Amino acid sequence: MSKTVKVGMVGTGFVGDLHHAAFQGWVHNAEVVAVSSPHSASKFAEERGIAQSYSDYHEMLKDKEIDVIDIGIPNDLHCQVVVDAARAGKHVIIEKPLCVTLEEADEMIEECKKAGVLLMYAEELLFAPKYVRAKKLIDEGAIGERSWPSSLRSTRGRIWVGSGMETVQVEA
Repeated sequence: MSKTVKVGMVGTGFVGDLHHAAFQGWVHNAEVVAVSSPHSASKFAEERGIAQSYSDYHEMLKDKEIDVIDIGIPNDLHCQVVVDAARAGKHVIIEKPLCVTLEEADEMIEECKKAGVLLMYAEELLFAPKYVRAKKLIDEGAIGERSWPSSLRSTRGRIWVGSGMETVQVEA
């Protein structure tokens, strides 16, 4: 018998909404049991049938039922929440980008290693409705064959080019 993974979400904005929908629609052995946000946790929880809501994620981290903390909050807040979750013994799913500095990345990885918990990186757009629909159309043979897409994006003055297999930074 497989265990149902209990998830606590930090963040109730656009990313939180997408992550909740992803858990509901595609992760059948997971259940979102709690959500935290200083602004809208109770409304978010009520609208989605989530049992617990917290205005302070520190309180949610005390819940022994929760296995995984899913984080979808502003980038500059990622590091501290990951560190706190790891120290509370919770596995972590963190939305992109992982953090804002290499030093924060090192700290996050080290704290998760020390705590013996997993640090997992998420791309919320994998479950955005337009991409889910496109995949369905491809799977049905309606719009052609699957290939490795190329992408170009700019982040804080840097340009990233990716082929689906690797991403490299190029000079702007």
